[in-house]
Amino acid sequence: MKFIYKYAFISLAFLFSCSEDFLNLAPISNRSVEGFYNSEEELNQALMGVYDGLQSTQTSVFAMLMKEQRSDNTFQQSLLYNFHSIIHFNESPENTQLYPAWSELFEAIYRCNIFLEKIEGVSFKNEQVKAQMKAEAKVIRALFYFDLVRYFGGVPIVTKPLSITESLQYERNSVEEVYATIITDLEEAAAALPQTYSSQDVGRITSLAAKALLGKVYLTKSGYPLNSGEWEKAKGLLEEVINSGEFEFFPEYSDVFNISNDNGKQYVFWVQFNSDAQGEGNPIPRIQAANNIDRNDPVLGVSSGGSPLSPIVSQDFINSFEEGDVRLAHTVQMQWLQNDGVMFYTPFSKKFVSGNSGPQNNWDINWPVIRYTDVLMMYAEVLNEIAYTPNGKAFEILNQVRERAGLDPKAANDVPDQASFRNWVLNERRFEFAFEHQRWHDLVRTDQGLSVMKNFLMEYGLDGNVTKEKYLYPIPSRVIQTSPIITQNPGFQ
Repeated sequence: MKFIYKYAFISLAFLFSCSEDFLNLAPISNRSVEGFYNSEEELNQALMGVYDGLQSTQTSVFAMLMKEQRSDNTFQQSLLYNFHSIIHFNESPENTQLYPAWSELFEAIYRCNIFLEKIEGVSFKNEQVKAQMKAEAKVIRALFYFDLVRYFGGVPIVTKPLSITESLQYERNSVEEVYATIITDLEEAAAALPQTYSSQDVGRITSLAAKALLGKVYLTKSGYPLNSGEWEKAKGLLEEVINSGEFEFFPEYSDVFNISNDNGKQYVFWVQFNSDAQGEGNPIPRIQAANNIDRNDPVLGVSSGGSPLSPIVSQDFINSFEEGDVRLAHTVQMQWLQNDGVMFYTPFSKKFVSGNSGPQNNWDINWPVIRYTDVLMMYAEVLNEIAYTPNGKAFEILNQVRERAGLDPKAANDVPDQASFRNWVLNERRFEFAFEHQRWHDLVRTDQGLSVMKNFLMEYGLDGNVTKEKYLYPIPSRVIQTSPIITQNPGFQ
């Protein structure tokens, strides 16, 4: 059974709604809700609203642009919308997707904060349930701050509900301070969460999901720009997830994205969707599908239709696959039928097109924050960073991934040192996690973004736009206009 946010529409409409004028006043929102949060049942409803923030932030247009389309996996020569300047590394603080990234993530953090404040005043029959619910909200808050720090660098750390006046007094904290807050939330949560749930609650955040996310946080923190070298911490956490026995490496790549395996053994931390509930379906298959694609052709069409926002898969990405790699065919559709019967040959990503779309043309399939293959590949990466071992465990993991993709394994004579293994991991992750909103952050934390994107954009005469300062996005101009004590990132005005 799929855990769904069945109370989310109540909590969002009644508890967390804010007027547009209010959201324009401050980057950190506030709304007082009296007469609610008085019982365990009401708090559980409110927690579903906290979970709902995962849907709005992890599968949003800004997440697709800022995590995936920024990379060499996509390219659009003609920019249909001004926010597509992100693809050309020519965005300004006025870019129309930057403010939603900031405001929606802070709005989602606000939901977490008010929930964590209100739950303290309510008695539970079982205090362990109370601790678990608090821990779920902390993991979600940690993920939102993890997104913010990777998008913008240091941001204000807010762990309680604020008034408008209070919110305007918060300056940016340092990157180190934001990571410290993320780590504290995840450590506390991992200690309070169960490892598994009964069938009706499958899909809720587990202790293993918290540990996997914390492992990714340490992995990221150990790379650029902090270079903290906390590989051993990441190793221990990822080992706990692997050794738990709760997960399975699927033998077929396509099975990972098959709707019949939703909440299956590949799921470590996934965002839940339900296309039958209003506003609760996954928009990604529709957004990624080509605009005006035929809704009725089962092979060359997509039943939900497509979107003008559809990212165009780059030829560089397609050409980079080794011959025989099955992941290409499961990730990219090379041709498609327009609804007027005309055939087009602009490639788009068809990953996650599985099952059926609901009445709002959104899909039932869940969205991965961390899947089990990610845990394994992060583990291989940290093993190599700790000590390169020819044909060791790290080789075994990456070769397992390659063999599932239909490729021959690699040995030490192919990957003879730590640096070459590091590049192998990065390349393998590109093909394994394409269009799962991982590529840009992988390029940044490995400090490969500058060289890779300069080389990629040279063909289009845009390589001069790429600087290391653009590893971060500019703070949205609306934020600084509202809160002048918020400073801009270097390289932007």
